[in-house]
Amino acid sequence: MIPSGSLFRVQILGVPVEVGMTAVILVGFLALSAGRAGTQGLIAGAAYAVVLLGSILVHELGHAVVGGRLGLRPRRIVLHGFGGFCEYGRAPRPSEGVISSLAGPGAGLLLGGILLALRLALGGSMPPHVLSLLDSAVFINIFWSLFNLLPMFPLDGGQVLWHALRLRLPPAQADKITRTVAVPVAILTGIAGYAAGFIFVPLICFFALMRALRM
Repeated sequence: MIPSGSLFRVQILGVPVEVGMTAVILVGFLALSAGRAGTQGLIAGAAYAVVLLGSILVHELGHAVVGGRLGLRPRRIVLHGFGGFCEYGRAPRPSEGVISSLAGPGAGLLLGGILLALRLALGGSMPPHVLSLLDSAVFINIFWSLFNLLPMFPLDGGQVLWHALRLRLPPAQADKITRTVAVPVAILTGIAGYAAGFIFVPLICFFALMRALRM
């Protein structure tokens, strides 16, 4: 049964992948935003949205595949308007948490590297619209993967820090140190993202800041 909020479910690499309503709204929003340039703009916007969701899927599949190898029993992947998450059948031990958390950004960086190599090798022979889409895919995978490694929740970097601290410290102390690190990182990253014109970065950092303050 598809949980409330999910429009449909597919099976990929043995893991159920659910696509939520907010993910479809995101696709429609990006397509319609670009649609001001006419039909070609509408198609380009929809293609960009599909590339974005596909990149998020690869990221979450990285978590799922490595989590499965570690015995975490991935139950499902959910794609939504703000990204996605992989749900495991059991909580990871600290060492498993470090490895499984790094797997998502690792998968994104691998895909971004492959696409960048393709861009450098064949870019001169590609149509402009295909080249633009490929550039977007390279940027999304490499930038998002590196951004995800920042040490703040709910990003993977925050999970890595917390699990790494739990290798030697009790959970309460790991929480305190993670929060202490996450607050300034979220504030400074949000300011830098706003200054650079990446509107979604301050939004993510705001949610990360609120979560850190609630820890």
